[in-house]
Amino acid sequence: MSIETHSDDPTWLPLVRAGIFEALPDPLNWEDTPELAHFIDGYVVSEVAGLGSLRIWANVRAEAANETESWSGTALELWCCLFYEHRRYRHFGEDPTGQDRYLLHALCSALRRELVGLPTADRAEITRLFIPLEPPQP
Repeated sequence: MSIETHSDDPTWLPLVRAGIFEALPDPLNWEDTPELAHFIDGYVVSEVAGLGSLRIWANVRAEAANETESWSGTALELWCCLFYEHRRYRHFGEDPTGQDRYLLHALCSALRRELVGLPTADRAEITRLFIPLEPPQP
């Protein structure tokens, strides 16, 4: 399935929430992902997935990415990393620059690649971990 989306067109977000990961912009960049990162509560998901403390686990993954200049892992692991990195930079109060920004774009690319490659059953497993949407206020 081929779906043409652009990062400045937010219609891709509901499609991704429905498990249609081909709707992710290609390339998927760091700036595209604040809302996407928070489809999950990475702190809860990391525990449910058996990764343990997200703070510890994600920092180890970020150190490895710094050394190898690439990210690896399952779609869920990469999504947890994306969640944590967004939390990290929100805490810093500034946007990533230089090598950090490059690595975060690489994280987004790796996540997109893993999500698009998932079989239907695995997509359902990930989407069931999404935080439910709040109903619109009248």
